[in-house]
Parts: sequence; C-alpha cells; structure tokens
Amino acid sequence: MSTQNKITKLLVANRGEIAIRIFKTCREMGIATVAVFSDADEQALFVKYADEAVRIGGKQPNESYLVIDKIIDAAKQTGANAIHPGYGFLSEKVEFAQRVIDENIIWVGPHPKAIEVMGSKIGAKKIMQSHNVPTIPGYQGDDQTEATIKAKAIEIGFPVLLKASAGGGGKGMRIVRQESELDKAINEAKSEALNGFGDDTLLIEKYFDTSRHVEFQIFGDKHGNALHLFERECSIQRRYQKVVEESPSPFITEDTRKKMGDAAVAACKAIQYDNAGTVEFIVAPDQSFYFLEVNTRLQVEHPVTEEVTGLDLVRLQIEVAEGNAIPFKQDEITQNGHAIEVRVYAEDAGNNFLPVSGKILDWIPANIDGLRYDTGIESGSEISTFYDPMIAKIIAKGKNRSEAIAKMTLALQELVLTGFTTNKNFLTAILQHEDFKKGDFDTHFLDKKFKYEGEKYPQETLDILTCALQQYRFLQRENNRTIAQGVPAGWRNNAYQSQQEKYSFGGFEFLVAYKNENGTLNISFAEKSFTSRACHPELVSGSNWHTFEINNIRRKFFFSQNGNQYFVHSPQLGQIVLLSVDKFPNPLEETVKGGYIAPMPGEVTTVLVKPGDSVKSGDALLKMISMKMESTIEAHTDGEVEEVYVSDKQFVEAGTLLLKMKE
Repeated sequence: MSTQNKITKLLVANRGEIAIRIFKTCREMGIATVAVFSDADEQALFVKYADEAVRIGGKQPNESYLVIDKIIDAAKQTGANAIHPGYGFLSEKVEFAQRVIDENIIWVGPHPKAIEVMGSKIGAKKIMQSHNVPTIPGYQGDDQTEATIKAKAIEIGFPVLLKASAGGGGKGMRIVRQESELDKAINEAKSEALNGFGDDTLLIEKYFDTSRHVEFQIFGDKHGNALHLFERECSIQRRYQKVVEESPSPFITEDTRKKMGDAAVAACKAIQYDNAGTVEFIVAPDQSFYFLEVNTRLQVEHPVTEEVTGLDLVRLQIEVAEGNAIPFKQDEITQNGHAIEVRVYAEDAGNNFLPVSGKILDWIPANIDGLRYDTGIESGSEISTFYDPMIAKIIAKGKNRSEAIAKMTLALQELVLTGFTTNKNFLTAILQHEDFKKGDFDTHFLDKKFKYEGEKYPQETLDILTCALQQYRFLQRENNRTIAQGVPAGWRNNAYQSQQEKYSFGGFEFLVAYKNENGTLNISFAEKSFTSRACHPELVSGSNWHTFEINNIRRKFFFSQNGNQYFVHSPQLGQIVLLSVDKFPNPLEETVKGGYIAPMPGEVTTVLVKPGDSVKSGDALLKMISMKMESTIEAHTDGEVEEVYVSDKQFVEAGTLLLKMKE
C-alpha cells in the first residue's frame, strides 16, 4: 500500500449514531475525525465526539447534509484526506462519490460505476440475469406505455408488483391483484415515482403473498476479491421499513445459505464491487430465492453481522479504501451465536406510529453482557423534527436465538428512556409473540399476525406504579423541607383526615389519599388500599432510583419529572406517565373553543383555507411535515373558518393554535 492512500483524517458526511459508529473505529485505528453539522445539530453528541467539526448551516437536510459543495469544502478546510458517506443522505449518490474522487480525496465506498448501475432496479436486474443470479419473473423493458405494462402484467400473472425503477422506501409501489385494478395502479405508481424521484419508469415483478426478506453482506476489494459475510433476516417490516433484523436467519437451510451466498458473491463480481454492500433477496416458502437489489453502502443493520462474525466492517471498509486486499478468505469466516437488532424510535406506535420530538430527560441503557448500543444521543439530547426520529439501535448477542431474544427483551425492559413516547413496548411485544419466537413469520407479519393496541397495562400494574409515584413525591417533599423539621412528615392536627393528591392518566383524573404512619404510607384510591415504605431513604438525595416495598413486595423504581409530568419506570412492570393535576387550574391553559392545534412540532407546508371559507367535515385545512412525514389537519365538523394563525413555511411547536372555526 502506498503512503498516499493511507487515511490520516476522515470526514463523515452524516450525523447521529452513524457518525459516532464510524468515529469509534477511526479512534481504534489512530485516524483523526471530522464531523459536519447543521444548525439543528450544533449540540448533538456526534459533534462533541469528533476531533473537529465544521458547521455547514441550515436545518433541513437539503440545506446541509445533502449539499455536496459544503461537504467537500469542509474536507478541504480541515485537511481531511478521506470521506465516509455513512448510510443515508449522500451515501448512494453517484455525483457525490465521483466528486470526492475528482477532488483527490479517498472515497470510503464502492466505485461510482457500481453505485450508478445498481441505482436502477431495471439495470441491476439485467446484470444479475446475465450472471445467472436468480431474479423475480417480471418485466423491465424500455417500452413504458400503459398498454405494454398492462399486457406484461397479465402475461406474468396476478398478483404482480409495480415498482418505481429509481425508487425505494415503498414510494411508487403498488400490489395489483386483478386486471380491473391495473389502470388506477399504473397511474398512481407513475405519478408517485415522478414526484418522488423525477423518473416514472416502472418495472413489474411477480408478487408473492408470503415470502421472507433475506439479505447477504458482501465485500469486495480493488484486487478483484469478493466474498460474503453471511445473511441477515429482515422480514419483520412495517411499510417496507425494517423493524427487527437478525443473523443467522431462522428459516433458510444450510443448502439455501450456500446457494444464496454464492449468488451474492456472483452479484458482487458482476459489477466489480470494491467495498461494503448488501445483496437483497426474497425467499419463497419452498426456499427458492430471487434477487431484489444491491444496496451500495453499509447498512443500518450491519452490527448483527459484526456480532456473529467478529469483524469490524467499518475497519474493513477503510482498509479496502486504502487499497488493501481483504485479509481473509471465504472459508475462514464463520457464524458464531445469534444476534438481533431492534430500532428504538421516538414515535407513538399506538397512534399510527406518529413521530414525536422533544428533549430526552434520561437515557440509561441496561448493563447486560452481550448487549451493544449504537446511538447518537445522551440524557438531555434533543430529538428534532428535521431528521429521522431514530433514537438508538440495540443489538443483543446470544449463544443461540432464544438467548438473544431473552437478552433483547430484558434490555428493553430495563432501558430507562424518558421524555416522550417511544416504540419500546411495541418492540417488546414483537419479541414476545409466539410466532416470532418460533421463527414463523414473513414480510406480512406485522400486518396479518401481529396486532398492537398501544400501551396496555394490567390495572394492578397501574396501581403499583401510582403508589410508587406517591411514595416518591412524599419523600421529595420530606427531603426538601426547610422548616418544622422536627414535626413528623405528613402530620395533621386532625389525625383521621388523609392528605390528597389528584393525578391524571390517559385523560382520566382520580384522587389519591395517603397518611404517614411511622414511615409507612397508607395509600388509597379507587376503593383500594396499599401500604408503601421506602427501603433505602438515605438514597433519596441525588438519586432517581429508589427501592420501595409496596404491599410487601420490594421493587426498584426510577422517576423523572418534566413540569407536572412524571415518568415512572419499573424494569419489572414497565413505564407510565402520570400528570399531577394542579389544585387551582391555570386559566391561560384553557382550550380555545373551535380551535385546531398542532398535534406535533413541525413545519406548516400549505395552508388550504382562509377566514370566511366554509368547510365540510373531513376537508383538508392545512398540511404539516414533521420528521420527513407529511400529515393533513382535517375539519372534524362542518363550519366556517373564523381565523387562521399560521402561514406557509412557518415552524410551529406542538400545541400551537393553528386556526379557529366560528362557534
């Protein structure tokens, strides 16, 4: 290897956990690091983690992380001689890869031609067919007339899948089950593809009602070597987005694994691939498999491969980019144990997965052997509306699949994550589903077999967590007292009268009465009685972990407060949010009659009405975008618009009054 190809300082053209993941390997290799950050990310953890960081301005991705000139300028300003694109943003942008190379900066990724040919699903499929890689029966021709697409769909046989050639993430995709649906589906898919990708070219594939999504990690170098690092099972998906990934697959046989691995390497060699990539397949119930696409980058789920192979894929990427040959042969790589990854998101799974944002009050991961956390956050971090709401990836490694599932379940139960709603319970419910534990699932598992009804708790659990909060607040007041310290806590001149607090849970308000009797609280509400005592009162000061004995059972509890909002967490019972209701309500907080408020923070993209307009129930009033998702605020009654308080392109916080209807 020549010294001119030695990477000495590497810039990561990405953010969050992606950047930190790459920085960690760079530190182990003695490589200096550079971050780029937008105005929205100036306090982010990844910015602090880098040796140097360059502000590139803007808040939206198209003002910052997607601006090639800003990334190149940042590398030049800091003397970075290499750029790693991470995954997402510019990682699969041919123009970016070529520009980096043209600027004599080392590109840590596959050569631009490979990115280009794999960027077209039609082109990629043709290449795979020419190298005997199995492909799904379908049509990927140049004739894109509606008549030809209809004829080919009928010839292939229903059901078929229409897909945007240039697309991804489910856009421009339609399942068609009968000929009468074709006209509408073609028009919708082409329109969506044109709007989303600037290209309305469609391909047609045979659709399988039941199939698995299995991908193989591939690696190539500049010396013509190519190999695979085994598979990842990615069938647990929601809206074509992966939710749970694992390796090895609980479904494919050793014979299928060998055949798929050989096909993945053939795909790699077909385009002279020279870095990390992923070949994606669908697998039918009879173990037949078909090529889907090649992702020309490292992927979000790469840690499960690292855990079962013992390899650092980022290190390997860097070494290959420097011109080194892959330092091992195919038969020297083995799978050891089982690894599972889940993605923890700031989203309300019980409310159509609505993204949420705000400050993370507490982030305290579980401390269990075999756990790995890839994250870009810490306690106090902000989850902004400008980027994907993923908080962290948790990876669990076990000697077998059942142990990995058990560790991951415990990790989610013990994880303290407060400040807003997350999908923690949703992920736990998937892991505990009997069909998931048996490995009996396909890509439709979340739609057909799994039903999530939101945050559901047994009444006994709610009772215990409510008692714990009352005990905690009692101790808080006792600890903070500065006067009458010789008087017993909770003393009243009428010994028969209890003290009272009012709480709200899920919109339901209730009273809690309690009396202190020699350090034991007698708590009652909803015609039920409980006893509670603090087991380690000396730990009250400066610690949010407490051990309480409630009805003779001792448990640990964690408490976090944001105004009158209390997060109560128990590793054994779960986490709830209780509101302390003020005895004297603030009149300024009364709801405006006829008002529509923002359900989440975000940008108002389009106001569709003006004062005086008459609207019908269900009519669109305005559109908002938050965390890359667009939502429409609709009228819930007929009426007339009285006032509009926002305008196009205006950013609003959750709870902002948007408009008002006449009473």
